[in-house]
Amino acid sequence: MPSDFGSRVQAQAKEIIEAGASYDYILDVLNKRYFGTPLIGRILLASLGPGSISNSSGIHVQVCGPAGSGKSEAAKKLAALVHPKYRLVANVTPQALFYPIESFVDGSVVFIDDIVWKDDLGNSVKKITGMFQDGAERVVTTDGIGKRQISKKRLTFWSTSVDNQADEQMRDRQFLVECDSSIAGKKKISDSILARASGKISVKADDDFETAVCHALFMELRSWFGEVVIPFSKDIKFGGGNRALMMFLDLIGSFAVFARSNRQFDEDLRLEANEDDYKRAKALYDDLGGHSAYKLTEAETRLLDALEEFGRVANKRQIQQITGLSLGRIGDILNGNGKNSHGLFYKCPYLSKDESVRPYNIVLSEDYQHS
Repeated sequence: MPSDFGSRVQAQAKEIIEAGASYDYILDVLNKRYFGTPLIGRILLASLGPGSISNSSGIHVQVCGPAGSGKSEAAKKLAALVHPKYRLVANVTPQALFYPIESFVDGSVVFIDDIVWKDDLGNSVKKITGMFQDGAERVVTTDGIGKRQISKKRLTFWSTSVDNQADEQMRDRQFLVECDSSIAGKKKISDSILARASGKISVKADDDFETAVCHALFMELRSWFGEVVIPFSKDIKFGGGNRALMMFLDLIGSFAVFARSNRQFDEDLRLEANEDDYKRAKALYDDLGGHSAYKLTEAETRLLDALEEFGRVANKRQIQQITGLSLGRIGDILNGNGKNSHGLFYKCPYLSKDESVRPYNIVLSEDYQHS
């Protein structure tokens, strides 16, 4: 690398920070390297802001999509832009997050790829996300001696899976975003890959420089820790539940932290979010379709739509005729994929089985209304 590489990185980062454009710069770099669904990168990046906010409950993200849809790619590409000090990209056991891990610090992002939600892992993640600011505590016994273990503080979790099969409490703490697995979406990705391979999309020679700038921006993001206030919060009209409202307010705070150099502090040295932060949070929240503990994936919605088309009573073979999904896939959606996972029978209170016939029917109650 040139001898002035470090000084150029710092100069570029300083210019971006002073303009309040850290979020936009990192997202722009990500979009040059990730060809999939842009919304995924937007929410993953926004989820990182609360790690610097003392009055945030945290934002966590689950990316869903069928095999081969590229659901892991955005998280991997963005994780590479997070300073290595603040990322843990690994297969994680339920207990590992409570043990000391070398170079694992408060405010880190934890990426769990292809997670199969089971009670043990789900409970560990639930405890940690539920104690976002302080870290979760547990007591273990070794050789007859009890020992207290505390997880790191303000951990942000990214996870990927085919379906959203965490239990209700965990779903309530995450934004769900899906890969565009349509024919058009897949073609867009393949076209971009082929164009880059042919040289029609240039691969920038300064990728290392951009990565280093992103690392510097993230270090600056974590150099501050404090309270964010929204002076106009009483004027916000919000129709969702309280948990959804808290997550929306955390989105506003996240955008404020990313643009901290362009924001004001009140007399108590609290960072004040402004109207631009609200607008950006609202645009992202609306594009995500809001937040709900019961938010369904595209495949789950297709299955329920098929049931409605059959008069709300059908067996798996009949559902297959409309959805084109395999019988095994339909079973995974209904019952969950893996021991103790939570499928649509668990998630949807309007769904039940009629086992008086063979094969059994899936019944959708009249109370269910397609949104």
